[in-house]
Amino acid sequence: MLNIPIELQLHIANFLDVETIISLRKTCTSLYQFTHDRSLWLDLLSRTHDIFPQPLSASDSATLSSLQLEHLIKTAIHIERMWLLPRKDPFLITNHDGMEDTSPYIRHLAFVSDRYLLCLASEGRISLWKISDVFTPFAAEVVATFASSTWYPCAYHLNAAGSVLAIALTHVEGLAARMLTISLNTDSFPELSSPRLVTPGEFSILPSQLIRAINVDLEIALLSNMMTSFDIVNWRTKAQATVALRNDDPVEDLWNLMCAMRICGPYVLVFRMHTVEAYPLPPHISSEVGERSDILPLLRCRYPQANYHRASLAKNTCIKDDESEIYGLPMLANDPLHGMFHFHVKLTVRPLPSLSVSLLGIRPMTIASPQLVASQLPENQPDPALLGIARDTRSFVSAWALGDHGRRGVWVGRSRASTNRSVVAFTSPRDVNSVIEGDRMGSNNSLQANEDSEGPMLIDGHLIKTIQSYDLRDDITVCAVSDTTGRIALGARGGSITII
Repeated sequence: MLNIPIELQLHIANFLDVETIISLRKTCTSLYQFTHDRSLWLDLLSRTHDIFPQPLSASDSATLSSLQLEHLIKTAIHIERMWLLPRKDPFLITNHDGMEDTSPYIRHLAFVSDRYLLCLASEGRISLWKISDVFTPFAAEVVATFASSTWYPCAYHLNAAGSVLAIALTHVEGLAARMLTISLNTDSFPELSSPRLVTPGEFSILPSQLIRAINVDLEIALLSNMMTSFDIVNWRTKAQATVALRNDDPVEDLWNLMCAMRICGPYVLVFRMHTVEAYPLPPHISSEVGERSDILPLLRCRYPQANYHRASLAKNTCIKDDESEIYGLPMLANDPLHGMFHFHVKLTVRPLPSLSVSLLGIRPMTIASPQLVASQLPENQPDPALLGIARDTRSFVSAWALGDHGRRGVWVGRSRASTNRSVVAFTSPRDVNSVIEGDRMGSNNSLQANEDSEGPMLIDGHLIKTIQSYDLRDDITVCAVSDTTGRIALGARGGSITII
């Protein structure tokens, strides 16, 4: 082994898994030194980065030592093995301390940078907990709290550097909004600074407007109006614009309500019940957008025949160079009649603007989905009925969420004539950051199936936790999942938060 060049040793190691490499270090001194070589673990990290969600980017991990890289990879493999196994010993962060009408209703739960858990609740309550390391017993330490009888939280956003968490607050009278920022120290796990109200970030809103999303890097808030338009506001410069929603069919679009919004590069993505639409972001709203020599068109893509009332969105991914600019966005949505749908939205800005939707997976419930029949399933996928997924089970899904990377997801459901809440977890059946030829694609106002396509895969959900309770306050109304730690947060109607 000593006579083999290091380049050839690294090439051989490309065919070995981590367990084999760990075993090699027990054989001789030369292999012991080789298995501690930093370049070996950097190469392993690059190979596993697209398989196991990891908290650090390739540039961030370039400064880690070999021991830190080894720990990072071992953690990712451990989480992958444990992810779909049944969960025991749930950790209760908060409990309801009174009747349902006096307990704060949880509006949003989110894992922030996979180190913190954020809770936005009614009655103006905000809580941020620091969570423990994966290999240690779970612990949650409150590091930031906020409560107000006049300002209610409604949206949040973490900046690109991961150092500032912004939370949008609306006044109880519905006539004003302002920003609350929490500074996060990304080095190790130091204490957080106290929440700081940004007074220049206050702006006026109308009672009929709802803040759907914010972007702290661009200092922009997206507000939905009734059903015909949305507003874009820069809370620093006070610049604003009203954008009319596209309505091709007055009857159908009357019920095409808005369920989520997101800024992707020079576009605002609007997720509606039947369509996803991309509207150019006005350049005067933010200097970061910049002037363009070309005029970006409005883009629209129709979903399958289903009604998505809410959507869980992962973080945007971006591929940008001199010739292309492409954004990807995983999405998990529920149709109350047909079941769970896992999408990947692709927005191309350059060279030619386009919008498309890949249907990655379906989990049929209640009524058979027109997009998933036995003849459309791949040969290696069994019929849903054989998996115990009877299409007439009358399953009701109360909460669902995707991780930031879109690799892992979870939903909470309950079947007819049962008081048990079932927590079901799954892993994305494909790499959601790439568009695979043969996917079922929708583009520019339609959703057409490729004749050579094998169709969407069945979402392979695994029951990992059953919550048994007759108390309606224990119904799970909101949930969150961390891709890199595998932890799941469940928020109940009564205000309790449980980590499994």
